[in-house]
Amino acid sequence: MIGILFIYWIWKAFTNLALEYGKNKWTYFFFGIASYYGGTILGGFLLGIVLGLIKGFESVANENFENAGWSIFFVFLGGLACYGTHKLLENKLEKERELNEKDGIDDIGVVEEN
Repeated sequence: MIGILFIYWIWKAFTNLALEYGKNKWTYFFFGIASYYGGTILGGFLLGIVLGLIKGFESVANENFENAGWSIFFVFLGGLACYGTHKLLENKLEKERELNEKDGIDDIGVVEEN
């Protein structure tokens, strides 16, 4: 049930971002979902590698990672990756907006009448 709420929040944030800058909302929604699940998967891989290097890979293979503490940790990593992707896209779109507002090469030599 909480997973559905996370998907809704991701959808809402990335859709608002896309609509604010005039982009396709579904494309940005899929960026958000991919960043969330990518962050959780990458966090799991990195945790497994780090614990494998510290404790030995045989002990990591026998550990149980299916408890609430690890789940909350992986959700946090996914949320952090999603937030970072949101900020990265927001900065990119803001720079694009600033470049579009500047006078382009087509405006050279055009006299504006007041």
